[in-house]
Amino acid sequence: MNILYIGSSGALSLIPFKKLLCSKYSIAAVAVNKPVLFDNKIIALENESLALAANQYDIPLIDLSADISVVLQQCKKFSVDTILMSCYNKRLPDTLINVASKGCFNLHPSLLPAYRGPEPVFWQMKEASDMGVSWHRVVHDFDAGDIVKQKKVKLDEGATYTEINHQLADAGAELMMDLLNEISTDLLTSTVQDSSLASYYPYPEQGDFVVETSWTAQRAYDFMRATKSFGYPYLYRSGKQQYLLEQALDYDNNAHLDEIEVKADTLYIPFNEGILCATYTGKLHA
Repeated sequence: MNILYIGSSGALSLIPFKKLLCSKYSIAAVAVNKPVLFDNKIIALENESLALAANQYDIPLIDLSADISVVLQQCKKFSVDTILMSCYNKRLPDTLINVASKGCFNLHPSLLPAYRGPEPVFWQMKEASDMGVSWHRVVHDFDAGDIVKQKKVKLDEGATYTEINHQLADAGAELMMDLLNEISTDLLTSTVQDSSLASYYPYPEQGDFVVETSWTAQRAYDFMRATKSFGYPYLYRSGKQQYLLEQALDYDNNAHLDEIEVKADTLYIPFNEGILCATYTGKLHA
């Protein structure tokens, strides 16, 4: 089986890729969008670059920003029959999807059909939803293809965005091996997504970084820890009091306060259940 592996940078691309390298399956080529070259060598402008990793292992690289006829010619040259994709944020042309005789599959970091869209980790943490990963067939519409593998993932408490992506990528990489085994033995089954259960979320904006008093302190702690890397302050409102929170330090779901306590640059904030300890950058006037 000759695999074309499509991705970008980050754990969700790199961890399954490295799992493939240690397997019996052959990576015919890696495809990314606009790899940066200097003197015919890959330059990594970000951490965990898939293009750089492919170059280090002497795996041919395909530039998906090239004319589609050129991309298809390269796929034919490398005898690609299966496409695996993870953490690639552009729509694949239908002609590229269909070039893979054994199928084109994508790893999505949610339990589809819930949380379709470009940043599902953020929204699952904001809504305190079950987390997980899904491998699905790639079709023209984003994240809408039949599900072929899926698994819930229990996150570590207070995990950062990077740690969450590593946990999801590890789970996705394990499922990928099951997926390939079933493809190679013609035993792969799939489940049509129930569109009535589907939800789609866009990239988060500043107004989405609100912590609600109706939450538990633990939920607020986990949300802030998981999304701090986005760089936005968190708005906390209680009556006429509004604060811009910076970083969640700790929580106690068994403690109780009637109102916010301020100690230097730290707030002790009452929630529906428990108290959150967090640094803050300012108080707003309602």
